[in-house]
Amino acid sequence: MFVLAPLLLAAATVVVASDERLIRYGPGVDDTARVSEAALDFIRTTPSIDASHPALAGVDPSFLAALASRPQKTGPGFLDLTEVTLPDLDGNTLSLETPTEPLVAFADAPYPTPNATKYPELASLFPQVSAQGLGWTIGNLTNFTTRYYRSTIARDSAVWIQGQFAASAGASNVVFIENSFNQPNVIAAIPRANTSTNNEVVIIGAHFDSLNQRNTSGVAPGADDDASGVAVILQTLQILSKAGFRGQRRIEFHAYAGEEGGLLGSTRTAANYSSAGTAVRGMVEFEMVAYQSGTSPVISLTTDTAPTLQTFVTSIIKTYVPEVTFRTTACGYGCSDHDSWVDQGYSAVCLAEAGPRDSTLNPYYHTSNDTLDKLNMTQASYFVKAALAFVVELSEHAA
Repeated sequence: MFVLAPLLLAAATVVVASDERLIRYGPGVDDTARVSEAALDFIRTTPSIDASHPALAGVDPSFLAALASRPQKTGPGFLDLTEVTLPDLDGNTLSLETPTEPLVAFADAPYPTPNATKYPELASLFPQVSAQGLGWTIGNLTNFTTRYYRSTIARDSAVWIQGQFAASAGASNVVFIENSFNQPNVIAAIPRANTSTNNEVVIIGAHFDSLNQRNTSGVAPGADDDASGVAVILQTLQILSKAGFRGQRRIEFHAYAGEEGGLLGSTRTAANYSSAGTAVRGMVEFEMVAYQSGTSPVISLTTDTAPTLQTFVTSIIKTYVPEVTFRTTACGYGCSDHDSWVDQGYSAVCLAEAGPRDSTLNPYYHTSNDTLDKLNMTQASYFVKAALAFVVELSEHAA
């Protein structure tokens, strides 16, 4: 049975005023602010930041300046830490608002050099990648009127994902991690091989909440952002489970809630893994992977985090997915859930169809027009190949 440490299921709190949130907007020790819920609601639904707007009166100017310097169309640009605390080694509670050291030291152990001849099973797994299956998953997720984390139906999509994970991994290998809002994270696991003694974890993730930036109570299909990423991790799980694959490391598939609200679900998960002392060998986030503006498929890798993991993932793509145009891009702080893991000292990167400053970025996301008909499932299929190669190589590599 897949059992998470009890800490992962426990609610944690930070003492703040009831209308304030504790926000981290950068990796430095002083890059935190307390911001009212009303101001954050305004920020979430505003494409660009005007610090002089009355709704932002009294908000920390350093926080606003940081947001204004980043593209506002790619993730929230900050981490909401309000409900997360971390105990130190003596059991005392440490505030994340004033960390004892900068949160920029990556746990970057050496990674292997990808070797296709060493993992021949990938040759039999790749033909099982299904563009039709990806479209089916995205279509089902967009059938929910919205997946906004504060909506009245926020939990429904999590329950649907739980069912799909359980159908492949078995119910005992799927868990919810509850949040204070009614949308839990959903995690599935493929246990390590019975003969393995390696306690490290390999993680691929995507967020399943959606956002209509013009109207948070409006229709928010979120086909590309980020039902497409969920489709990739689900199909990776389905293919590996059908093949009966087991690696030397446990493989986990994370569907995060509340990304649009400040990486809420992944922040709680990563902080809890850190508190529990869980060793994560590497984490890859799949963030918007199915929109193709040109004639050729593209995979973009973020360059803001985990340099050694970047090198490994770059080699994975060039070795196993040579059909795509490979690009690198700067993502910006807090642009997706991998940053929650980086802030806890783990190695994590993000793969996407485009970077936030690219002219090829999907123009429909965060609107009611982010729908399946705008997407290219062949483009998304290449991300499944990358995911399969990443988890097989990293979970079977003995070192």
